[in-house]
Amino acid sequence: MFKLTWNKKKLLKDLKEAKRRNRIGNRQFIDFRVAWLKRTSNTDWSKRQKLIIDEVYKSNRKLKLNTKR
Repeated sequence: MFKLTWNKKKLLKDLKEAKRRNRIGNRQFIDFRVAWLKRTSNTDWSKRQKLIIDEVYKSNRKLKLNTKR
C-alpha cells in the first residue's frame, strides 16, 4: 500500500515562497494599473468602463439571470 507522507517544514517553506511570489505579482499588477491610470485621460477611462458595464448587462440578459432569491 502506498503511504503519503508530508514534510511539514518543506511544505511551510514552499507555501511561504508562494505567498511571497504572489505578493510581488500583485504589487507589480497594481503598479502597472496605477501607471496606466495616470497616463490615461478621464474620457478614455470612462469609455472603457462603460464598455465593461454594458457587456456585463448584455451577458446577464443573454443568460437570463434571476436576481431574486
